[in-house]
Amino acid sequence: MKKRTVSQVLIAAFLLTGAAYFLFNTEKGQQWLDRLKNSAADQIDQWLADLEEYLESMADDAKATLN
Repeated sequence: MKKRTVSQVLIAAFLLTGAAYFLFNTEKGQQWLDRLKNSAADQIDQWLADLEEYLESMADDAKATLN
């Protein structure tokens, strides 16, 4: 495993701190975070709808097999 230098660790820490500040303390960051949350929620809703459709088709197949 490659060791990181102190300057690399400090730069990474500053970048993470800046990103967190941007997301949570600026208006544009809040808007971006809200858009990100909405797109994630939309994607999860789509996955759940697809899963529901798949499970319904499997249930229909199981019913057809039993009859």
